[in-house]
Amino acid sequence: MAYFAPQGTFFGLGLMSTSLDAFQYAENVTSDDISNVNTPGASRQNVLLTEAAPIVGTIGFPAHVPGTVGDGVTVATIQRIHSNSYDELFRGASSSQNYFQTEQQQLQAVQSSFGDPNSGVNAQYTAFQAAVNQLVAQGASGQSTSINQNVLQQAQGLANSLNSAAATVSQQEAQVMAQAGTAVTTVNGILDQIAALNGQIRASTAAGDSPNTYADQRDYLIDQLSQYLSTQTSVQADGSTLVSVNGQALVNDTVAYHLSQPVIGTALNGAPVFKIDFTSTPPPNASNNTGIPLGSGQLAAMADLYNNKLVVYGQQLDQFASSLANETNRITTAGYTAGGQAGAALFQPIVSTLAITAGNIKCGISDPAQLPTALANTEAGSLVVPLNSANNTVDTFANFTNNASLANPPAAGLVGTLTITVDGVVQTFNYNTNAGQNSDNINDFVTNFNAAHVGVTASFDPSSQKIVFARDPTNEDLALRGAQQANAETPDFTIADSLWTAGTPAASLVGVLGAQNLGTAPNVGVNQNAGNAFGPADLGVARSLVTMFNSNVGVPALEFTSPAAAVANVPITVQIPPNNIYSNQVQVGQVLTIDATKGGGPPQENVTVSAISFNGGIESITFTPTLAHAANFTITSAQTQTLGQYYGNFVTKVGLDVQTATTGTNTQTTLANNINQVRQSISGINLDEETQNLIKYQSAYTAAAHTINVLNQILQTTINSLGVGQ
Repeated sequence: MAYFAPQGTFFGLGLMSTSLDAFQYAENVTSDDISNVNTPGASRQNVLLTEAAPIVGTIGFPAHVPGTVGDGVTVATIQRIHSNSYDELFRGASSSQNYFQTEQQQLQAVQSSFGDPNSGVNAQYTAFQAAVNQLVAQGASGQSTSINQNVLQQAQGLANSLNSAAATVSQQEAQVMAQAGTAVTTVNGILDQIAALNGQIRASTAAGDSPNTYADQRDYLIDQLSQYLSTQTSVQADGSTLVSVNGQALVNDTVAYHLSQPVIGTALNGAPVFKIDFTSTPPPNASNNTGIPLGSGQLAAMADLYNNKLVVYGQQLDQFASSLANETNRITTAGYTAGGQAGAALFQPIVSTLAITAGNIKCGISDPAQLPTALANTEAGSLVVPLNSANNTVDTFANFTNNASLANPPAAGLVGTLTITVDGVVQTFNYNTNAGQNSDNINDFVTNFNAAHVGVTASFDPSSQKIVFARDPTNEDLALRGAQQANAETPDFTIADSLWTAGTPAASLVGVLGAQNLGTAPNVGVNQNAGNAFGPADLGVARSLVTMFNSNVGVPALEFTSPAAAVANVPITVQIPPNNIYSNQVQVGQVLTIDATKGGGPPQENVTVSAISFNGGIESITFTPTLAHAANFTITSAQTQTLGQYYGNFVTKVGLDVQTATTGTNTQTTLANNINQVRQSISGINLDEETQNLIKYQSAYTAAAHTINVLNQILQTTINSLGVGQ
């Protein structure tokens, strides 16, 4: 008769012994989970128990009775509860969060340092305008030294604010470089640790062990790495992980590819550019090297901050400073001091050999008596006489011809040319006094003469019945500026008439207007200056500054010519000549006015800069005109906004950048937290759950131990009953 005799089990003691081992192993793993409940990066581990292989009998002695006879429980594996897909999602959100957070911190510091709109450049520019308005408000009562001094103080205050703003940008650029250098060192350390863990995981996997702890440590390091730059991972067959950034390997098996320290190179357009490369590639400052595409994270934020925020802020501050100086100095150097001295530039470079920039600008006048306030004005001189006859009042709308109210009425229409010389530029105004023409009466002449924008304006003083010619730097158009080029702005001017005839005032327009003494021969004018057309109480410079504040200007200050001709609809590249007045920092997208003409007619047009480049420190610009232009056509910045509007737009841009960074930080922080909560719900260690598991395994262990105790008692009783050992 067959009977059941389990082999190797010693009546169940062996079976229970393996159970004790399995449950103790499970208790140990559960205890390890509990001990690492607060360990960063630790994943929950789970013991997978499986039935031991059934008992195998021998020949003649089957190992079974009806049903399968098991031999207890064994540990199949230690399972690591983890989700790689949620890792990728979290790391992407973490990179974006750190990107925006880094930008937010830096940009808020910049914005705070600028102090706008309540202080800083904006407030000082407003104070400068207020000081000039106060100068105008004193009228003809005489110039006050204290008011002049206030103008100079506010001008210096504005320069100081620009210096401070430029220093802020430079300091932030230096801080970004320092922080990026520290971050690169940290990243390289993380890469080394990941590579080392790859080796340990690969060896553990090959030996058949469970490398869960190493995998936790590696994934946590990759989480940290994602704070600095975008990371992508791919688990290899041998258990190692390939870590890359935008397709370029950072860690491959046990090899770590270190990043180089950040450098400031030069972009193809000549602009300074922050970049980071691998130490194993060509030098990161090589001109043809663009650096690693960092994607997101702190390092990517620092690159964007430097290249697209701070450098641009610095350029825009420099452009504002250059245009402020250029527009203001055109007025002050076109005027005289109260003592009759030619005016000096109000804003000058701190370092005279360098261009005016936000960091290199100062008030160049320190003595209130040297502040230019007056413009040459024939009303203050004796060369222009009343144009009326006897005590007649002239009707400014009445025709000149045979006008009895005039002292020197022409008997017939006059067709001639006025030659006006300003800033070394000779200009002409063609007049015609016939009925219906541009100069048939005083009103038409004044209107059309002023519309020519020759740097001198005409007006009629009804109280003195005089025509008045005055130097007016605000009445210079882009055509005059383009022709002026390197010629200095001067306070004097001349006006000559092609029909001027000695002793015959009615034969020329200047004679009809009572200004025959302005010329000594045809096309030869008497220089109008502080000696013959000057009144110390005149505040023309101050009034011109007020006009400038409210007028559109070109930013940056550009006025030069192209030596080459331009073909319609064909790109042309033009080199900007070096200049120590403005900073020559044209950007892609800048709107320029080319081939300026009187009145703005063709071929004058606006073009947009499509590319810029630098060679030997000289900037070249590329644009595509829609019209043909002869060689030596003028190029100037388009006059599209006031200085106040330009700076206001700059402040708005900084504010929008801060707002974008703040919004991005809040959004990505929320997203990262939400993803991490889901990730932790899967792989995180739950203390309550692990405690329950521990109790469960302890109970099983206790039951197995109790079973062994019972079996031991049975065995002992059996042995004693058989008399063994007696």
